[in-house]
Amino acid sequence: MCINFLNMNRFVLILFAAALLHACSPHAGYVVRGELADADGWTVVLAKLTADTDFPVVIDSCVVKKGKFQMKGTVDFPEYCVLYFGDFGPLPLIVENTVIDIVVDFDNIHDSEVSGSKETDLFVEFSIKNVEFEEKVRTIQEEYMSSVLSGETDADKETEYVSQMEEIQQQVVAYMKQFAAEHPNNIFTALILDNMLAHYLEPDELEAFANGFDAVNSQSSWVQSIKEKAASAKRLATGQPFVDLKMSDPADNEIALSDYANKDKYLLIDFWASWCRPCRIGNPRKVELYRKYKDKGFEIVGVSFDRDKSEWLAAIEADALEWQQMSDLRFWQSEGAKQYMVTSIPYTVLLDKDGTILAKGLQIDDLDKKLAELIE
Repeated sequence: MCINFLNMNRFVLILFAAALLHACSPHAGYVVRGELADADGWTVVLAKLTADTDFPVVIDSCVVKKGKFQMKGTVDFPEYCVLYFGDFGPLPLIVENTVIDIVVDFDNIHDSEVSGSKETDLFVEFSIKNVEFEEKVRTIQEEYMSSVLSGETDADKETEYVSQMEEIQQQVVAYMKQFAAEHPNNIFTALILDNMLAHYLEPDELEAFANGFDAVNSQSSWVQSIKEKAASAKRLATGQPFVDLKMSDPADNEIALSDYANKDKYLLIDFWASWCRPCRIGNPRKVELYRKYKDKGFEIVGVSFDRDKSEWLAAIEADALEWQQMSDLRFWQSEGAKQYMVTSIPYTVLLDKDGTILAKGLQIDDLDKKLAELIE
């Protein structure tokens, strides 16, 4: 499991370890304030992130005077923002029309305390739980790398590693679904849905979440993005025609999925990358599967999320990948990730002989069974 942490980090830039106070009260607008000792003259900048921007956009700023800073304004709906204190930051928070107090910890910015925003409280609740999952992943990775360095790694241990990562992925998805169901109509829920969860939901599930926001919060770019993803999910549902992609092959020739789909063969679209360890571990099994079925009406096209061509080509050679490959070398900004709503890899989409979507996200054993059912 290689998750799109670039996407995730758009709203989990820093994981909070501190508990937040609950002191929310109705207010005509927002007030963001705090104390910064020995920081007179520093500029404090408040910037927001939206679903359609890659970088924060400044919406407010102030200068520290007598050890204090304060910004006032209004937002039409809660906005996902980051704070910069001189050269320190970013500190993420969700700004809503209430008084928000900041206690900055310059030794460890993620230990800073934010109080007064219910949305930010949800942010912290989720982030603390996310730390637990990250610790599990880190432990599994360290154990696996220790076995690699000691030369003890074999096929069974690699399979176990992939299985453990997949199990954690299932736990993360289950937690996100529960969190979203328990906190409808919250902008932070919209962030989770847009950045991490949409990929794992059925079209009807995603549409139900998207329709759960009120008229005010529905103005948020994050909610609008969810609604767009819900429409895309329907377009990518089982039984729908495949979405074409055009990219370069390893020889820099432009090719398209349509060159291989709807050609009286079952086609597997294999999303992967050279830097994705679970992808690389699974490749030998995929090679076996390809050799088993390639003369029986089965084909694969690999769509790589690499950004370094030399690393991509080296991985193709090292793993003896015999099928066609394509990439736009744009990492998680790949058109493949966008069009197929891919937020973690490895990920597969299986097409029927006429180019319709048969199944998505099949693990290698399930794919083997499916092909045996279809072909043999």
